[in-house]
Formats: sequence, C-alpha cells, structure tokens
Amino acid sequence: MVYSTKGFQPASPIGNLGLVYMAQAAVEIAAGDAIFSDATGYATNVGTAFANTFLGVAAKDSDNSGGSDGDLNIAYIPAQARQMYWVKGATTTLVAGDHVGLTVDLEANDSIDASDTTCLYYGFVITKVDVSTAAVAANTQGFAKGYFVNTADES
Repeated sequence: MVYSTKGFQPASPIGNLGLVYMAQAAVEIAAGDAIFSDATGYATNVGTAFANTFLGVAAKDSDNSGGSDGDLNIAYIPAQARQMYWVKGATTTLVAGDHVGLTVDLEANDSIDASDTTCLYYGFVITKVDVSTAAVAANTQGFAKGYFVNTADES
C-alpha cells in the first residue's frame, strides 16, 4: 500500500464519476477531502463533522481560491454504499483493531476520529486498520479502511 495523508483515498479503482458541484468562493479543495454543500448551495471542504450536507469525496484538486461562488466545478465521488476508502486517523487515538466495526465521525475534512462514535447523518464504518511500521511512519495514528454510511440521525 502507498500511504497517503491526502484525505480519503479510494481502496479500488472508481469508474466514471460524472458528478460535479459548483465550488464556493475562495476555497481550495484537495483530492480526497470530504466535501459539503454550504448554506448557499456551493461545495466547500470546511467541515469537521459529518452533516446532512455531506456530498462525498473530492475526486481531484480544485482551486477556486481566487474565484467567486460557482466559478469552478468540483468533481466528486458521492457517498455511495460500500465504496471503500483508506483514510488517516487523527487526534491522539491510534486506530486499532478494536475499532473495526465501529462507525466513527470526521476529525477534519481529510481524517477520522476513531474515538468519536457520535455521528449525525453520516459516519465512516471501519472495516480494517493498518498500524504497521510503515503506516505509523507515514501517519502517527495509522490508517483505517472503510466506507460511508448514512445514519439518518444521531447514533
């Protein structure tokens, strides 16, 4: 595995994305960032918890830092059932084997908080962890493999 600390990374190839969303003004979104619809209907990567405005994962880097609302379209991978991703753990909690099966929340737009199981609308189900020497060298808290799930309400 190639360890990337750039957000949610698909664990297998993804076909034709075909989905775009107009970017919010003055936003720079990196491939792998979790993206959300802001209050005015534009895509942003500003979010530290899943919400009902969660759209999915940015498919490529998109820089609208010098633009206005809607100047740029963001290609994204929707939060579809069972699409697997590798993502880095964050905070001070090492992703561990006892986290497998848990549904956890975001820590930032590019990482999860394995200790936070309070999820509103969406969560990330951990199916596998990697805390090998190479994984921890790339990210101190290791990596988790999993998928997004709609929780409908706080669980």
